[in-house]
Amino acid sequence: MVVLALGADIKNRFLLAKDKKFYFGPVLGDLSLVENYNSLKNSVYKIIRRDPPQIIACDLHPGYFSSLLAEEVFNYLIKKSFKVRLIKVQHHFAHLGSLILEKKISSPLIGVCFDGTGFGLDHNIWGGEFILAKGKKFIRLAYFNYIKMPGGERVISEPWRIALSILGEKALPFLNKVKTREKKLILEMVSKSINTPLTSSVGRLFDGLSALLGVCVYSSYEAEAAVKLEKLCKEEIDRVYKFKIDKKDNTFIIDSQFLFLEILKDIKKKTPKEVIATKFHNSLTGIVLKVVEILSSEYNTQNVGLTGGVFQNNFLRKKVLKDLASQGFKVFINQDYPVNDLNIALGQYYLARPYQ
Repeated sequence: MVVLALGADIKNRFLLAKDKKFYFGPVLGDLSLVENYNSLKNSVYKIIRRDPPQIIACDLHPGYFSSLLAEEVFNYLIKKSFKVRLIKVQHHFAHLGSLILEKKISSPLIGVCFDGTGFGLDHNIWGGEFILAKGKKFIRLAYFNYIKMPGGERVISEPWRIALSILGEKALPFLNKVKTREKKLILEMVSKSINTPLTSSVGRLFDGLSALLGVCVYSSYEAEAAVKLEKLCKEEIDRVYKFKIDKKDNTFIIDSQFLFLEILKDIKKKTPKEVIATKFHNSLTGIVLKVVEILSSEYNTQNVGLTGGVFQNNFLRKKVLKDLASQGFKVFINQDYPVNDLNIALGQYYLARPYQ
């Protein structure tokens, strides 16, 4: 059995599996860069001519360059009369699958998958998910409520857009670095739902808070807002913000706007940025602990897995690991492989291959 998994688009690394052994390709980075995409395409065509795969796995996102290439290769092999299947794997399921494969976890697991962007089963952008994994059956049981992304992925380079999306006009006094005309335009886009895809991404919450604090209003490199926010954190600060978790149709939903309204109270009091940033991280930890406690009780498992790019944040990762362990949970996190999108191909392989 030969399986070819093409990974994600931003931190691309493909995987080739033969007879239960797998091999990674080089780290290619962002596939929107022509040279990176061409490098992937050339490598893939060399592979399939030598070892035609029976299974091709790719991301669920229909617009990913890696997914489009997977479809192209699939059609090429079909025309050549090869027997091949194309399997599209949801992004966060792949994150969690990589962890399950790495740690050889066989019992039910509550996966906490926090990152920036991943195409969801409902066609919204996921990134703040709690997923129950039982074998290869994955079910999303909780998530951060959807917020609008005015301008789509433009919010990544302009985090202030997320602040306006979450808080509306309440955010205006704290975004002085942004032109009034631009702020009015974004408020109108949010109000009328014009080019405002929905996201549950925890990464976007870091962006919104960084903009409100003036730490990163415009971003010049990946995760700049989150990195700068983490640098403000102080271990001696143990306070948290109030948070709210609702239940709808057996799914738990964390209220992002409620959290930001609590944060706004501190901003108005001119509370030091270090305190606000730390309380935000502590609150995310508290949310993880509370949701995991609820799901653990309902689904009778003490196993918890952490994965996704947000857990590259040392302050958050260490605190979540410590607090979960102190409550008796058995906690797993990617170690042999990165927690970010470099693990996606591995998870795609895990979920696409037949039971072995």
